[in-house]
Amino acid sequence: MVWMLLLTVVNGLCEASSRLANAVLSMTTGALLGSGINHLVGSLTASVLVAFGVGVTAWGVPNLAWFYFTGGCMGVLVVAANNYAVPRIGAVLCSMLLVAAQLIGSAILDHYGALGGVAVPLSPLRLLGLTLLLGGALLTLQGRQKQQADA
Repeated sequence: MVWMLLLTVVNGLCEASSRLANAVLSMTTGALLGSGINHLVGSLTASVLVAFGVGVTAWGVPNLAWFYFTGGCMGVLVVAANNYAVPRIGAVLCSMLLVAAQLIGSAILDHYGALGGVAVPLSPLRLLGLTLLLGGALLTLQGRQKQQADA
C-alpha cells in the first residue's frame, strides 16, 4: 500500500513537470504538434519498455470493445489542451481545473459503475469533498483574475 501511495505521488510530480515541459515545447511548435511530439516520444519509450517485457502481462491485442482503445486519442487532446492553457492561465489553475474535472467525471463514472468499473455510490461525504475541491479551484481562479486586473 505504501508503494502505491508513493507511486501516485511520484506520478503527480511527473505529471506537473511534464505539463510545464510540454507547454514550453508547444510555445515553439504549437499546441497540437507539441502534443504529437509528446506522444511520439512516449510511444517510443513505451515500445522499448514493452520490448523488454516491462509491465507486460499478456502479449497480443485483447478482445475488447472499441471504446477501450480511445485513451490515446483522448490523451492527445488532453496534452494539446494543456499545452495551450498552461502558458495562458498558469500551471496551478490549469492543474486545479483539470483535477477537479477528472474527479467529478470519475465520481460520476464510479457512481454508475461505467466502463466495467465497480459501482461506488456518490455519498454525501464524497460530494462534500468534490464541492471543497471545486471551491478551491474557484478561489484559485479568482486569485488569478485579481492578479491580472492589478497588473
